Amino acid sequence: MIVTASEHGWRCITQPDHARLGRELLALWRRDGLPDHPRREALLEAVLEHDNGWREADAAPRLHVEEGRPHDFVSHPLAERLAIWRRGIERYRDDRPYVAALVLEHARYLHRGRRGVPAWDEFLDELESRRGELAAAAGLAPAELASDYRWLHTADLCSLVVCADWREPFERRGLRCRLREDGLELSPFPLAGATRFSVPCRDLPSGEYRSDAAVATALAACRWRRLIFRVVPPGVPGTEPESPS
Repeated sequence: MIVTASEHGWRCITQPDHARLGRELLALWRRDGLPDHPRREALLEAVLEHDNGWREADAAPRLHVEEGRPHDFVSHPLAERLAIWRRGIERYRDDRPYVAALVLEHARYLHRGRRGVPAWDEFLDELESRRGELAAAAGLAPAELASDYRWLHTADLCSLVVCADWREPFERRGLRCRLREDGLELSPFPLAGATRFSVPCRDLPSGEYRSDAAVATALAACRWRRLIFRVVPPGVPGTEPESPS
């Protein structure tokens, strides 16, 4: 779950919906050789499924007791987070090893700085030992896997900027990203033109939630709406305000 403070309380976006937005963005990418990439369709599928292990957790959110909101993907209890990533890799290991390999690569990249804690050490060692196996099952050399992962990483970041309301501009792999009040600004602009996107979300009212069941029940009762925005080049106006659906 991606949980951000809002005027309504807590804006909640599921990890699969965030991943779907990443796939939609990357599907319209027209730069850096992606349109002619030999594994483009498989890569788009991997972006769509890169957070698949969170499906079950997002369907039954856990309460972050100190903050009175659902746990997000950063604060989620460690043992469950590790189980989520393992599930996300195993789900596609046999029938879609390319997807599984890129999910593993994503987990490896995101958590590379967490060594020094026994549970993380064990998990990262496990990823290292399986990386070559899954790359080979997908018909890739490890270097090809790493090269393909940069696309998943880019799509993930662009989607997270919007979903997590990241306001600090940053540059990654030569792409500059900035979330404005009226849209997501990318430079150099990678799409065919300024394009309108939306992502489903729910607003959980602020309140005193005392159990996992209470926060899950309250979230289930929330009305779905759509967060609407445009992706634009520098200097181009963005979008109309958010609206319900």
